[in-house]
Amino acid sequence: MILSFTLLLISCCIVSEATFSLALDKLVSGDSSIDNVNATSLVQVNNMTLGVILATEPSEQSKGLAIKDSMNEKEGMLFIFKNPQKHSFWMKDMKFPIDIIWADPTGKIVHIEKNLQPCVFLLPCTSYSPKSDSLYVLEVVSNFTNKYDVKIGDQILSDSISSNNK
Repeated sequence: MILSFTLLLISCCIVSEATFSLALDKLVSGDSSIDNVNATSLVQVNNMTLGVILATEPSEQSKGLAIKDSMNEKEGMLFIFKNPQKHSFWMKDMKFPIDIIWADPTGKIVHIEKNLQPCVFLLPCTSYSPKSDSLYVLEVVSNFTNKYDVKIGDQILSDSISSNNK
């Protein structure tokens, strides 16, 4: 019984990861066959286009990128909150380092944390939050903000951001 459950769980995880990767590949390449996928979107930061998972519900936001084992530089997660505030993040259950970018209701970047490492087991997790209110938070692979010269004041462009402002 336990073995069957474990095998079922492993296969679900493999299928979910493969489906997500395929969807993001199609999204970034412009394949319109996934236009109806609500969980992903395109985001542009400094002329770099990313396929992102949208985290709009509290259950999705609490898990964040802890659902993934790794990520490439053309992937990310965009958190869309209901109200602007100083949204706080930590690296609990993360498996790889990331950069976190906070943006205001217009998509203007107001805060960046770089090269955040996963929490160490049994030690308290550090909490990271901006000095200004944000409505959006973009999580990307570590060193993305350095490699693409992303800085405070730059703009995050996305249909998910502009449609949310209407």
